[in-house]
Amino acid sequence: MMDSVTWKIGGEAGFGIMSSGIMLSRAFARMGYHTFATNEYPSLIRGGHNVITVRIAKDKFESMNRDIHVLVALNKQTIEVHKNELNEGAVVVFDPKDGEYKPEDFPKPVKLLPIPLRDLVAKGMGDPIMRNTVALGVTVALLGAPFEALSSVISDQFKKKGEEVVKHNVDIAKLGYDQVKEDSMFLAKTAKKEDQLVINASEAIGVGAARAGLKFAAIYPMTPINSLITFLADHAKSLNLVYKQPEDEIAGINMAIGASVGGVRSMVATSGGGFALMVEGLAWGGMIEAPLVIDLGMRVGPSTGMPTYTEQGELQFVIHAGHGEFPRIVLAPADVEEAYQLTVDAFNLADRYQVPVFLLTDKYLNESTWCAPKSVFAGDVVIDRGKLVKEQDLPADGSFKRYDLSGPDGVSPRSVPGMKNGFHYANSYEHDEVGHTTEAADKRIAMAAKRLKKFEAIKKDMMVPQVYGDAEAEITFITWGSTRGPVLDAMKLLNKKSRLIHYSWIYPFPAEETMKLLSPATRLIDVEQNATGQLAALIREHTGILIKEKILKYDGRPFFPEEIVEKL
Repeated sequence: MMDSVTWKIGGEAGFGIMSSGIMLSRAFARMGYHTFATNEYPSLIRGGHNVITVRIAKDKFESMNRDIHVLVALNKQTIEVHKNELNEGAVVVFDPKDGEYKPEDFPKPVKLLPIPLRDLVAKGMGDPIMRNTVALGVTVALLGAPFEALSSVISDQFKKKGEEVVKHNVDIAKLGYDQVKEDSMFLAKTAKKEDQLVINASEAIGVGAARAGLKFAAIYPMTPINSLITFLADHAKSLNLVYKQPEDEIAGINMAIGASVGGVRSMVATSGGGFALMVEGLAWGGMIEAPLVIDLGMRVGPSTGMPTYTEQGELQFVIHAGHGEFPRIVLAPADVEEAYQLTVDAFNLADRYQVPVFLLTDKYLNESTWCAPKSVFAGDVVIDRGKLVKEQDLPADGSFKRYDLSGPDGVSPRSVPGMKNGFHYANSYEHDEVGHTTEAADKRIAMAAKRLKKFEAIKKDMMVPQVYGDAEAEITFITWGSTRGPVLDAMKLLNKKSRLIHYSWIYPFPAEETMKLLSPATRLIDVEQNATGQLAALIREHTGILIKEKILKYDGRPFFPEEIVEKL
């Protein structure tokens, strides 16, 4: 009996690899298990080797582990590419028509389970693509779960196509289920506490945005944020919002800023290359003090790089992007629960301080599928529109100053076009309090100081770093964003006292709290998915603390807890 099983399915693109993993996750999440799925695929329009890995456990975990317990090979290439990842005693499910294998073909002892996938599909009068459905039936039987756990998911997956399609897929899956005569990887039982959602971070951001009052999104497609587009486009009507696919990223950010000036909550989403095109628009938003939320999903760069793989290479980019100096806020969620909550926070912060707020995500976070309690996404959401004025509150004598200098926090009242007595100018030039263009030295200094005052005001909402582990730790890890999970799981494997200081709020940087937390530590280890240690550099810049020991990974693949332990 096993507390945790890691399953991987691989094959050619177009054979339902990704959907198989999601369906398996849903089946076990509904029974109360904790599940997590992450994918890997090449940046090809068609073809290539695709895999998805699913971890299923009776207790909550934070990341994917390295060793595979069940490998389902829909082609010969899957075995050749992934056989070195197999744990001792792993089960290898394959179709004998793809080749015959012997135990000595593998580096570790494994159990070979030949299943006539093609023949079973033919027996069920199905299409060749349905081999994945047979494989799901085999897997559920291997793990000792009732077939109904899978059939209910199949029913939900295909119900829009009609009862006949549902029944056909259920029957095909049952053929696979019946092939297994013993429970080779029997999972320990778990108690279901509450209903769970199986959701990726892009979808969680979409839910958070909708609940925070999003009304306009202009997003040009780009890996890895495309699931957010799908969510917004599919639900735009029911959520009473507008999703617009612009001709490019330049148009996207300008449209979103225009919507913001028009008084509605708006956002854009992109990756590094797309954001490079948005930078001039970002600076314009900084000049006119327009609230805006930007979801930047990081991937491997520079340039096109490896567009379907993950990295944390844009931290310094978003902090310094845009010509001139203007405030912004940078948040970095670690999982889907934070992706949802920080999105709600991002919209409130953007309105409260009239600044751009970044959600700094990555491919691993955006496209991996996590399970989270439904209650996380329930409950009341507080919406704070900041100093957005009502028409009746505007001065009747026309003396409204959109960029009023008198406020102590640098945030001035904001009107919406069409409001009587709320007229002002909003263009890219330096301006006076009404928005008139000016090049006067004293007015330039005053207006720049007004904008930069917001840095001090933002401090009252600054989130301090999260602390996990032993206060008397021998080792203190430092992470941001999605690296938190692998480090937390690595700490469970260590035989030393350890602690984690994690940053979800990146900028403005919480320097004072960082000094308190890091100064007493004896051994600091920075863990990041980039080649230069960008958070460590930010810490050095703001506190003077030099973190000499770093565990950096930049091959496009996420961290495994085991490799973090091995590098100590």
